[in-house]
Amino acid sequence: MATDTKEPVYHLLALDRVRGVDYPQISETIIATIKWLQQESGTTDGPHLCLDASGLGAPIRDYLKQSPLFRSPPHGYGATPRKIYPVVFTGGESARYDSITGNYNISKSLIVGNFLSLMQHRRFDYAPDLQALPLLEEEIAAFKRHTTTSGKNSFDAEAGAHDDLICAICIPLIVGELRYNKPKPRPVVVPLPRPDQLVTPAWKIAGYNKF
Repeated sequence: MATDTKEPVYHLLALDRVRGVDYPQISETIIATIKWLQQESGTTDGPHLCLDASGLGAPIRDYLKQSPLFRSPPHGYGATPRKIYPVVFTGGESARYDSITGNYNISKSLIVGNFLSLMQHRRFDYAPDLQALPLLEEEIAAFKRHTTTSGKNSFDAEAGAHDDLICAICIPLIVGELRYNKPKPRPVVVPLPRPDQLVTPAWKIAGYNKF
């Protein structure tokens, strides 16, 4: 995330899908990745972890909270522990922090709407050589917006399709807006990008330099 402009611009540098791996192994992979990112030059705040704590994500959250990487001294590493931002999808169009569970309860329509707004305002871009880009294109093609009889919007994958990569991208973006960008995002209704639009990186459209 770059914050040298009036509003932050988010850069997606890597994306992958992991399946068939148990919780401890996934958690240890996350911990190893964060330790590796800590060595990157220019890192002044973080890296921190945003994750989907809905359903099967809850045990991973609980496992990670026991890691010294995310605990304060004397049980943790260093003076400043890494932060975990667990997000739980809810209905409606609201965002609320639960001080008891430590979860951020945010509606899926708000999470996806924020992503679409960032795309629309050229505040999100991604590396053109993402490993999981073909899988992301498939998810976007199968991701639909539905309007209820009461006029509220919801976003879901078609039956039999997945949306885990879309959610993995959207969750850090909504956390970034709520935690680091003071104006709270509002849902917007704009068409989802087609796969053929996705393959043109946003930094090319907006005239950004490669990161």
